[in-house]
Amino acid sequence: MKIWFKYLGFFGLGFFLFATLISMAQSPEIKIEGEWKELAWEYEKVDRNDTIKTDYNSVSSYVKDVAGLDLIIHKAEKWKFSPNGKLVLEGKDYTKEIDWVIKGRGNILELKYGNNIEHYNLSELSADKLVLNFDTNTNTRGIARLTFQKI
Repeated sequence: MKIWFKYLGFFGLGFFLFATLISMAQSPEIKIEGEWKELAWEYEKVDRNDTIKTDYNSVSSYVKDVAGLDLIIHKAEKWKFSPNGKLVLEGKDYTKEIDWVIKGRGNILELKYGNNIEHYNLSELSADKLVLNFDTNTNTRGIARLTFQKI
């Protein structure tokens, strides 16, 4: 009978520690709140024959405009996430407010504006860094990576 109490005690202690760690973890919805500044657009996957080695990581402003032409985000340099599900995108002579929500297992950022919905893979989210990926679906062929720094 004593052995059962030992196993039950270990199980109870393990469950308590697990529940404590989970409750201490910050949700992605809270981590993403605040103001983020766009640092870079990069390609993670691209046909190497279409790029020059020096231009492989960095995307020119022209390519950024072409790759993001149909996206709400292509003119935004600052993103301000509010806790009420509103996102303010700011750029040069450009401001737009849209809705945001994190879906999936905390790995999908969904942006809604009008009848349009865009999905971005949330690759990295820390206290000071945000990395989003999206498939460009254009002639530039590749998966773009947007990197942000918290302001």
